[in-house]
Parts: sequence; structure tokens; C-alpha cells
Amino acid sequence: MTDTTATHRLDRIRAQLEPAGARALLLAAGEDVRYAVGYTPPGDERVSFLVVGATGAALVVPGVNATDVRLRLGHLPVLDYADDEGPQRRLHEALELATGSAAGGGTLLLSDKTRHDHVLKVGDALRPDEVSLASRVLRPLRMIKDADELDRLRAASHIADQVFLVGARAVTRGATERDVQAAMLQAFRAAEGDGPSGQLVAYGANTAAPHHQPDDTVLADGPLWLDLGCRKDGYWSDLTRCVYVGTPTDRYREIFAIVDEARQAGQDAVAVGAPASAVDRSARAVIERAGYGPYFVHRTGHGIGLEGHEPPFMMRGDETPLAVGMTFSIEPGIYLPGEFGVRIEDVVAVTRDGAEVLPALSHRWIEVDR
Repeated sequence: MTDTTATHRLDRIRAQLEPAGARALLLAAGEDVRYAVGYTPPGDERVSFLVVGATGAALVVPGVNATDVRLRLGHLPVLDYADDEGPQRRLHEALELATGSAAGGGTLLLSDKTRHDHVLKVGDALRPDEVSLASRVLRPLRMIKDADELDRLRAASHIADQVFLVGARAVTRGATERDVQAAMLQAFRAAEGDGPSGQLVAYGANTAAPHHQPDDTVLADGPLWLDLGCRKDGYWSDLTRCVYVGTPTDRYREIFAIVDEARQAGQDAVAVGAPASAVDRSARAVIERAGYGPYFVHRTGHGIGLEGHEPPFMMRGDETPLAVGMTFSIEPGIYLPGEFGVRIEDVVAVTRDGAEVLPALSHRWIEVDR
């Protein structure tokens, strides 16, 4: 991220503080900080916060991380502290830089994923009148991806497409789920990305478990699905496609067709102004009409960006209006315990004309006979 982009994002964040009734925003090390300034220090038991207020912004970091942070974020004040000193004095200094006053009080918004012990340390040091969630300000900003973010998401999806094909080539009778996973992980390491997410490989009856972890199950004739993704320049991909060893049964073809119809219905429901729940409702209706409603056991999708799972969520109750630049998965599935399961997953971006599907792969299963 350029300094100009970081300045623009910080300005947008600042503009939301007064409407939110907040004095300052304290963003814990993690993706909130990466969004705001393009880089995040590592997070651990030591306190790290980006403090943003009406008059400025400053980073409070432990001394062990200060040199690296200054190299990467030279345009921001970096206030470091020794382990035996603690962050209290630096938090006061950062608050003064950000708001013009080091005095306590007011409403502070903290990252939703801030460690509880770090919340307590902020309370002890700054004595706010109220502590609330930073998502009040950041959620609407982070949900809308700009052109650069969309390009990074497309690049991550392109890598996932290629790695799925590597995984499909590794599917052979006598191999194990872990063998297929290992082939995909090796391919991800060779790609120009930041690293893979957990790669799920499920065969046979294991495909009826939506989050099955690859094990030593030996592949023979029957169904698989591969659920994979990676991060490229900070942004994630997420993809699920199916493979079948041998000739698919009529039962498999029937279930696959229903899931694929549900995927298309969810995609067709993507429209500016429609609620996120409409995507879930449209996909789920297809599966329910076919009589398999109880076997679709998860939401239809989740937002994706700097995090693999982030708002909005394609599920009943999320009435977030869809807007141009939002990105999320559409991943309906049917899971029949003791038999098999089918899931098909794309990441899509909301455009003025509907959904842009980021993966380029066919949705049909790949049939192998080896």
C-alpha cells in the first residue's frame, strides 16, 4: 500500500469517528491495522495498537518490533516501549498525538478481536468512559473493496484455480487424502502468494462432513471435494470443486445437479441493494424444494478480503444491503451422512450488473480414472 492510500484510508476512518460518537479508535495488531496502513506488526501477549483520532495517528509497539515497523511505516509516529516498562506511558502519548489530549475519558473503539487482557490494560491506562467495537467504523469501510483490493482478490483466485488442478491431478486410486493435500500445499508454496490457508480434502463418506480434515483415508472409486485457498498480497481466495474417481453414480449426479442449481440461484440473487440474506434464501430454496433442506447445514457464504471470513455473511438474519465492491463466497452444499456430500464454492464480487465470479474453473466435477 502506498503512503497516499494509507493517508486516504486514515482520513476515511477519522471522518467516521464523530458520527460514531467516538474519541479515538485503537486497532490491535491484525487485519484492521493492515487495512488502515498496509502493514501490521505481529500480535502476541505484548500490547500493540494503532491509535487513530481527529488530529493524527500513532503506533504503540513493543521495542522488539519497533525497527521493523519503522522500516515499513516510516510515515507514522512509532512509539515503542520496553517489556519491563509496559505500554501505559506510550498509550497516553499516542492518544495525545491522535486527539490533542492525553487526558482519559470519552468513548474508545477497539478492534473486535482485541485480547481481553489488552482491553483491560487500555482501560487501566486511559480510563475511557466507554469502550465499544471498532467494527462500528471499520465494518462498512472494509466491506467495500477498492480497485486495488479487487485486483488482489482476483490474483488470489487465479492461484487457487491453478492449485486445484494440481490437486485433481494428484487424485488417484491408492493415494490418501493427505497425499492430495501435500500436492496442493507444494503448489501453493511455488506460487507467488503469501501462503495457503488450510487445505481440506475429503473422500467418500468423509465428504458428508463439511469441515473434514484430511487424514490417511485411501482413495478408491467415489467422490471427493477439495476446499482450498491462499492469500495474495494480503487478500484471500476460497474455492471448492469436486472430483470423482471412476464413473459417478446416478445418485451423485442428482445431488450434484441440485447443488449446482442452488449455486446459480445464489449467484443470480446478487444485486445492488438486495440484502445479504437474499443470496442464502435463493440458494437454500432450491435445496429445500428438492427435499434436502435438513442436509444443507451451514450458511451459503461469507465475506472475504483481508480475512478469510469477514462480513457480510450470506445467511438468514444478515440484512446488509449489497453494494458494489463487496466480495463474498457462495458455497451451497448437501451432506448425506454415511453416503457423501457435495459442495461448490466461488468467490464473487458485487458489480452494478450483478455478480462477477472470480474463479475461472468450470463448476462441473472432474472425472478421473487412474
